[in-house]
Amino acid sequence: MNPICQVCEERRNAGQNAAQWPILQAWAAQKQWPINGVMTTLTDEEWKDILTAAFEGETSPRISPGLDGGMVMLGRRTSRYGKKRFSEWLDWLNAASHHAGIKIPAPKNVGEFSAGLENSTPNYRSSFPDQAEA
Repeated sequence: MNPICQVCEERRNAGQNAAQWPILQAWAAQKQWPINGVMTTLTDEEWKDILTAAFEGETSPRISPGLDGGMVMLGRRTSRYGKKRFSEWLDWLNAASHHAGIKIPAPKNVGEFSAGLENSTPNYRSSFPDQAEA
């Protein structure tokens, strides 16, 4: 037996994961989206599906018929992103939020969101202009 060792980038960390949710919650609280022709308030997880598809360029989406009708876009998973790709996702998410006029709350404790972000999102704090630098 010849074992194979695959070297890959370290996955995103808990600090990176935590940093996306206040932004996605802001989208859910501030923006409606057309669903079946009706403007609808979406959850943060539904916004994550839409925004992740946009981040990845919405190229070659995999779409399946639902079991009881309708269409289902087979999801993209940010949990599979490495640290660098997740950093790009956070930067893109902040820029998309600004472009859409979504007001993102400043972190209550910058340390909570920057924990584990070192060497992965060096400009993350700059996306909160009202947050004083320590």
